[in-house]
Amino acid sequence: MGKSIRKRDKSVYKRKEFGHWEADTVVSGRGKTKACFATLAERKTRFYIAIKIPNRNGETMARAIIQALGKLPKGAVKTITCDRGSEFANWRQVEKELNCDMYFADPYCAWRKGTNENLNGLLREFYPKGRNLSRVSKKTLEKNLALINARPKKVLGFKKPVYLFNFFLTKCCT
Repeated sequence: MGKSIRKRDKSVYKRKEFGHWEADTVVSGRGKTKACFATLAERKTRFYIAIKIPNRNGETMARAIIQALGKLPKGAVKTITCDRGSEFANWRQVEKELNCDMYFADPYCAWRKGTNENLNGLLREFYPKGRNLSRVSKKTLEKNLALINARPKKVLGFKKPVYLFNFFLTKCCT
């Protein structure tokens, strides 16, 4: 399934270039509902996006990724790295629509997309495991994402992800 993360350009690891993303899902955890969040994190800026989706199937996930990242200017999406979950089965469609490359982390190596895993942990502060995610409103999710993206990070020299994301968006893609 797909291209191994080992084939991804080594420069992506250094986080020097804007436009490299990580993707994952955050699920309820108790099987009450199929609703979940499709999550995306930009590696350089640590900017975080989450979209509520009704289920984890490949078509739904592909649509969510294309909808979220398709709005960005050309050059803002170069690669997307995800795990080997079945929700990423439609990766070819994502590559085609966004004109980017998708890579897959090795099985049981979640740390290979650690930025997204870390930010999923921050999202869990708002939505603990077992919470029925189908009840989460779009407005509430957006408010919580704004709080996460406005939090200064030591790794970014105490700058805010939202500030850096907007800065690099205008710098790279205008």
